[in-house]
Amino acid sequence: MSYTSHNHLDYKCGLYAVVENESRFLPHVDTSAHTTIIGTSSRTVLKQSFENSTKDNIDELRYIFPLYDGVSVVGFRCTVGDRVIDGEVQERVKAKALYDAAKARGQTAGLLRQSVSAADAFTITIGNVPAGQKVFVDITYLGELKHDAQVDGIRFTIPTRIVPRYGRRQFGDSAIDNVSKGNLTITVDVEMPKGSAITSIESPSHPIAVSVGHTSKAPNADQTFEKATASLSLATNTLDDDFILIVVATNLGEPTALLETHPTLPNHHALMATLVPKFSLPAQTPEIVFVCDRSGSMDYQIPSLISALKIFLKSLPVGIKFNICSFGTTFEFLWNKSKSYSQATLDEATNYVSNFSANMGGTEMYNPIEEVFKRRFSDVDLEVFVLTDGEIWGQDELFAMMNKHVEKAKGAIRVFSLGVGSGASTSLVNGIARSGGGFAQFVHDKEKMDKKVVRMLRASLFPHISDYRLHVKNLKCESCGDDFEVVEKPQSPKDEGDAKKPISLFQKDLKEDADSSTNAGASSLPDLQVPGFMQTPGVIPPLFPFSRTTVYVLLPHSCPHVTPKSVFLHATCSTGPLELEIPITVLDEKASTIHQLAARTEMKELEEGRGWVSTAKVDNKTIKDKFPSQYDDLVEREGVRIGTTYQVSGKWCSFVAVEKCKDGSAKISDAPPVFEEVIKVSREDRMPMMSACRGSAPVFRAKTSAQLSSNNYPNAAPSWASSGVPKQLPSYRRSSGRLDNQAMPGPLGSPGSLWASAMAPSLGMAPHQQPQQSAKTKVSSSGSSFELNGGHDGETDDFGVGATLNPLMEIIKLQLFEGNWRWTTALEKMTGIKAAAAKAAAPGHADDVLATACAVAYLKLKLGEDKEAWELIVEKAETWLEAQVKDLAALEKAVHALF
Repeated sequence: MSYTSHNHLDYKCGLYAVVENESRFLPHVDTSAHTTIIGTSSRTVLKQSFENSTKDNIDELRYIFPLYDGVSVVGFRCTVGDRVIDGEVQERVKAKALYDAAKARGQTAGLLRQSVSAADAFTITIGNVPAGQKVFVDITYLGELKHDAQVDGIRFTIPTRIVPRYGRRQFGDSAIDNVSKGNLTITVDVEMPKGSAITSIESPSHPIAVSVGHTSKAPNADQTFEKATASLSLATNTLDDDFILIVVATNLGEPTALLETHPTLPNHHALMATLVPKFSLPAQTPEIVFVCDRSGSMDYQIPSLISALKIFLKSLPVGIKFNICSFGTTFEFLWNKSKSYSQATLDEATNYVSNFSANMGGTEMYNPIEEVFKRRFSDVDLEVFVLTDGEIWGQDELFAMMNKHVEKAKGAIRVFSLGVGSGASTSLVNGIARSGGGFAQFVHDKEKMDKKVVRMLRASLFPHISDYRLHVKNLKCESCGDDFEVVEKPQSPKDEGDAKKPISLFQKDLKEDADSSTNAGASSLPDLQVPGFMQTPGVIPPLFPFSRTTVYVLLPHSCPHVTPKSVFLHATCSTGPLELEIPITVLDEKASTIHQLAARTEMKELEEGRGWVSTAKVDNKTIKDKFPSQYDDLVEREGVRIGTTYQVSGKWCSFVAVEKCKDGSAKISDAPPVFEEVIKVSREDRMPMMSACRGSAPVFRAKTSAQLSSNNYPNAAPSWASSGVPKQLPSYRRSSGRLDNQAMPGPLGSPGSLWASAMAPSLGMAPHQQPQQSAKTKVSSSGSSFELNGGHDGETDDFGVGATLNPLMEIIKLQLFEGNWRWTTALEKMTGIKAAAAKAAAPGHADDVLATACAVAYLKLKLGEDKEAWELIVEKAETWLEAQVKDLAALEKAVHALF
């Protein structure tokens, strides 16, 4: 039996080889993940084991898996039998050449690469796996935790699957999964800074066990509310949904600045400044456009999308212009141009949204977003909200287009993004927000989104401030200048008086291989003087309440004895200057965490068309204008320099692990020459569409466009009948008793998940054989939580599928565009207050005034737990009331007495 590498584009998920044109998966034995959260950053060690249970050696195995966008992969280790090989970051093509050379020598080798099409998808390739051996894959990655606006806490996510994505990629065939027979454990240790007490830890995705007072590494240490441990343990390695953990702690938003010294790089220091802003500015009246994904993949998210949009629409302030764009394979606008907010336009928009369905085919996002930019009013700021499940490839083209329009508008455009549902592409949703100068939020299938959308809307009403600047105080050094210098390759002095020596057209002794033109491209690039003081992101994004902002600075190596005391953040706006000084805490122990987080941030900036190279100038011209033909190569070279210096993988850098020879001569730096490979990106580097990678995809998920069909690209997702998935599957019941997933049961084990179930033949089985269905541990999908002093209740989404009557949605449905209510039978029924009773309690007021006062009182007194969902609605109502009555406090007192 022969085993060959998987050279075409039909990718699967899991560790597999191609055996006689059939994908065969190694049995998946055990999986463990251990995460340490310190403050607002995390370090995760993911360990997985597989087994080659056959009697044959395997030439090459491939393994596709997801990671959260923006994480820094800083460690890669493969253990095959008794051979341990550690990875090192090298330039992408060089890493591939090293791997191929080691594999050709018969050595065990490993290669970890990021997809060039999506930054949250990775491939591991392992060469030369002996028969009967176990394979252990260890990945270590760092992450900067996102702020969760729903609960005002930090959000940690372990993605478990790569969903099928819409784009020009060949699909995999039927849903095939790797054979599982082991255990799954996830442990998260949480350590907060001194003075910050943990108030709640919860998982909206899975049932967890929580222990407060200590971590798993030090269970016998003194008890403190600054530490806790959360764990998940299953007698199967099935994990269908992303694992999400939300931590709420006191003083978590306090501004901090930390200075770290690198343990191995001499005189390398890195600074991290982070804060969740708390400041108030007068609201603006911009143009607001909602860009809504209505592709087939959104089918089971449409009810939540409709509810979110209705809250958005009712919360809009008077005076703005707004519009709605729906997209799928094609796109449409509610109106050709945005219209002023009025009762008529509100009613029209509400009716339009109420009829939403996932009937617009695939997910073509580029054209609708660009059209929104083209149709904007040039005399007002534009706020764009993109609501999507984020399932596309070709993300770089989208980001480049957004960068161009945002830069052209000179800060007048901001884009916010909301990732809806499990499996939303984190690289897409976060990338949209980064390119658009807004911020991103994610909503899991079992989470509410009301507070998040209201906070996003409130952020969009903040004035545009584009001149945030960060100064490091007490850092004065001659080599720390902020100017960038470009130095061309040295050339021989030119003597104007000397004639150039003629070159013979026929050189008899010339050898063809003497021509070095193959490497001319790399050698002819101009040298860029790397700034000694490197801030990333170079342009500080707008600051918003309830959105964490982190800025890194790599300090000059030539100033090792200068210790900065504080960082000073300032900006200007129409109401005056904005300022904040943050004292710097110098970390006692040397470490590389902040350096690697900073390196990955700058690499992401470069990958998405920004970074310091994009703003560097020579002869008063930007690098792009000075060297247009070489600009992309210069950006890539800088990305490689950063990645290899700080050992962080990315788009242009890969981890390669090569087994050393017995004499130790096969060192990882012994790279063979790289010639023609440097001019191409291997087709296998581009992740294909993976229909095998999301078991919950309906038959019509991500329908293809006519253009795709004309190119003979098949449909995005196979039918369940063809995928080997049972037609009838159990539903998971939430603790509230509502069957959230009954309408749309997903397959057991979700093919393509990072930890998947037994649903495919193993290497030893014939292609037509199916394994016996393994027993499943029935897990409640309600999640679980630990809570102190209140906190998020983790209940079901009242706006989701299966909701019958939601008081908040019902009462805001009755509100008029100016913010007031009128007496109706429905309002009397909702509030429990009759119009006559209100008139008797507060005589002399108009009916509309009393109706509005009663509605506001009902929201405050009966729906207080949903305050952050209705606060903008109430603010608008109270503004209307203040214009109608002289003594609003007396009216409120009289009306409150009725409840």
